[in-house]
Amino acid sequence: MLDFDIWTILFSVINILVLFFFLKKFLFGRVNAILEKRAQMVQADLEQAKQSAAEAEQLKGNYEETLRNAKQEAKEIITTARQNASVQSSEITAQAQQQADTMLKEAQKEIERERQRTLEGVQGEIADLALAAASKLMEKQLDDETNRELVNAFLSEEGAGE
Repeated sequence: MLDFDIWTILFSVINILVLFFFLKKFLFGRVNAILEKRAQMVQADLEQAKQSAAEAEQLKGNYEETLRNAKQEAKEIITTARQNASVQSSEITAQAQQQADTMLKEAQKEIERERQRTLEGVQGEIADLALAAASKLMEKQLDDETNRELVNAFLSEEGAGE
């Protein structure tokens, strides 16, 4: 059976306590310091990761804002270009209409001048014909039927001569 000796138990307890204080003084302090250092490094890495994530989020926000601004600017440029094109189209149409109106007025003036010249020419020819007819009638004075035949013959000659 087992013998319990009080001195052995006491000596064992004293040895355990001495070993505990010795380990506590030389080993646990260093291990705790290493563990504390390691915990600080992990905490620093976590803080840096949080900071990097915040910076990434801020950069993402800046990028999205820049993208929105670029889209808005593109829409404004397109709107301005469409307005400019519309204004230019209206100006070109108005200019073409004005040129067409001017050409039409010039053509009408030219037609009127040509008509005037033609009328003056016709009036001159009619006057010449009337004078020629009168001189023919003066040469020969006859009855109405003969006068008509003479005028018709004269007009036929003058009309055929041209």
